[in-house]
Order: sequence, then C-alpha cells, then structure tokens
Amino acid sequence: MTHTSDTSFRPLSTGLDDAGRPGWAAGVTAAVAASLLGLLVTGGLTVVVWLAGDTGTAGGALRGGAIAWLAAHGSGVTAGQTVVNAIPLGLFLLAALALHGTVARISAGWGVSGGTRAVALVAASCAATYAAVLAVVAWWSELDEASVDPGRAAIAGLVFGAIFAASGAAQGTGLLRRQYDALPPTARSAIGGGVVGALTLLAAAGLAVLAGLVVRADAAGALWDGLRPGLLGGFGLLLVCLLLLPNVVLWTVAAMLGPGYALGAGTSVTLTSSTLGALPALPILAALPPAGPRPGWLIALAAFPLLAGALAGYLGVSRAGALSHAGVPARGELRTDVVSGAGAGALAGSLVGIGLLLSGGAVGPGRLGRSGPELPLSVVLAISVLALGGAVGAAVAHYRGRRGADDDATSDPSPQDSTLDD
Repeated sequence: MTHTSDTSFRPLSTGLDDAGRPGWAAGVTAAVAASLLGLLVTGGLTVVVWLAGDTGTAGGALRGGAIAWLAAHGSGVTAGQTVVNAIPLGLFLLAALALHGTVARISAGWGVSGGTRAVALVAASCAATYAAVLAVVAWWSELDEASVDPGRAAIAGLVFGAIFAASGAAQGTGLLRRQYDALPPTARSAIGGGVVGALTLLAAAGLAVLAGLVVRADAAGALWDGLRPGLLGGFGLLLVCLLLLPNVVLWTVAAMLGPGYALGAGTSVTLTSSTLGALPALPILAALPPAGPRPGWLIALAAFPLLAGALAGYLGVSRAGALSHAGVPARGELRTDVVSGAGAGALAGSLVGIGLLLSGGAVGPGRLGRSGPELPLSVVLAISVLALGGAVGAAVAHYRGRRGADDDATSDPSPQDSTLDD
C-alpha cells in the first residue's frame, strides 16, 4: 500500500499554516539563521587571517568579516572618501545560496502553505528582517579604515532578501515545482536549454581564465611571494582569489562578446589588445593579459557566445519532443521551433547579462573607480548574440529531427505492407 501526500493549493486566509505557526515567522527565522550563518563564516575566515598577522585585534577582524559580508550584498564599502561598490560574486553566490536554502528548508519543515499569498508573506517578512539585520551589522562593524552606511545596507538587504527569500519559499512550499510542471513542454525545454547554454559559456570563459593563469604562472607566483601570506594568510588569500574568480570569468565573457572590460579609468581589455595600468596585488589578476596586442588566434573565442546560444536552442527544441505527452507532436513548424530556440538563447543571454551587471563597480580610489564590462553594450550583445545562436541551433535540431522521423517512416513498414509481403 502506498501513501500519496496532498500537494494541492491551499489558500492562506489567516497567515497560519496547518501546524498553527504563523507564516511570517518562517521568514523571520530564516532571515536571522541565514544572517548568522553568513557572519559566522566570514567572521571566522577573517579571524583566521588575523591569527596569521601581527597587527589588529580579534574584534577588528570580526568587524572586517562583517563588512565583507555586507559588501557581498551590494551595500558598498566606504574607505576614506571613496565608496567601493564592486561585489565579490563568489561571496554573493554563497550568501544567496544560504538565504535561499534556509528559507526553503524552514518553509518545507514548517509545512507552510504552497499558495502565492503564503510565499509572498514569507518573502516579505524575511526581506524586512534581513534588511534590519544588515543595517544593525553595518552600524556595529564600523572601522576607522572602512565602514558601510546602514541605510545602503538596509536597501541592499531588502532587495537581496526579497529575491532569494521568494525563490526559497517557492521551492520549499512546492509552488515553484507546480508552476514549472504547468508549463508546456516547449517552455520547459527552452528553460533547460537556456540554463545549459549560460553555464556552457561561463565554463568556456572559466577555462580561458585558468589557461591565462597557467601561461602567466610566474607572474601569479611573484604576486603571491610578494605578499608573503604565510600558511594561514595564504589560505585566506586563496579564498579571496576564489571569491573574485566569478568576476574575472564574467569579464572574460565580455571580452568574448566584443566590448571587453576595464580595470581602471582609461584601460581596456579585448580579444585583440590590452591596455592596463597598475593593478591590485592579487594573484588572480595575473590571469589578465599583459599590455599590448594579443595573438590573432584569440579572435576565435568570439565564436563561443554564438555556440553557447546554438547549444541552448538545440537542446530547447530537441528536448521538447521528449517532454511532450502522447498525441502532441514532437516538433512543430520551423518557425515555431526557431522562435523557441531563440527564446532559449535569449534566456541564456539574460542570465549571463545579469552576471555582467553585477560583476563591475569601483574597486578602489581614483582611476580604479571604474572596472568591469562595458555596459550596457555587453548585456545587449549577450542577449542578442545568444538568441541568434539559439535560432540557428533550433533550426539544426528541427531538420535533424525531421530527417530522423522520415528515416523511421521509411525503415518501418506499415501493417498493410507487411500483409502484402506475406
């Protein structure tokens, strides 16, 4: 005997779930738990680095970790008269996963109703609490060298909390799965193809960054030795480089798209040339090309965005047949498939574009106040180029599927033909 749970929609009329717990309490609890987790991790890491040094105090190290955690939310850090608003995307992703996962687990564990109103209630209470926590942490963590404005921290926490609390609540309550399953097969396959296309392009850029580090390993080693981090300090320095790696990968994507990126006013890095000035002494930045013209064969990397879009479109159309129900054609007309493939490519480009928007910002005073991709041109090209590639990949999938269907029809005799043969 099997047991089937009831996951049907249940409206939220009182703000209470079946266990009698208020829905808003799940959001408040998740916000506090995710905040404590993030502060514990960043504070612990900065204390480890402090132990490797000879200056400062443990309290200062904890405040420094809190400032780094706030910066990951886009709150910006004021150093002297300069506001450094670049976001370390590695730490941003960790904070996003922590909040999303915590909200999802608490929402599921508390049995919060899967209705839209319930998800909105959890997300709103979580976002408000998260914003308050960030404001308090910004007030507490002020240092002589760096500080975060509590107002900016609250705004960043409100936006950040609303987005990832809503996604976590939707997953934890099952609303996200139900909405996804309700989509037609073409839309589901287009979403899957778009995600794969975006990840493929980022993976290709990541390999290019790693190749740059290998080629310029001597420069990276010299930067590392110049900092003399020691054992514990080296661990912290390695973590800083890993947290900044997604930024460098997205800058490389901008170079593949054509416009390139800058790391300081008056600088530019494209696939054909590089103009850079003095850079922060971080080993990860050794992956950036030296000043001057670049090898001509690197222009071939410009094909990767188009190929990633083609993969998104191809998968978006080819998987639609596998997801289709009985009686639904595995593939539609060419125009329909091309539009679906272009949509998958545009989705991949949009995901990459969001990363491009988040990857830049001020990384220091003076000329370092400008870094990152050329916006908004890089975002526009990411969407359009990958959408074009998606249309091409969809056309390939359409004709390949049509040829396969024709071959099956030719090779499989009909029942009437079999009777005549007998």
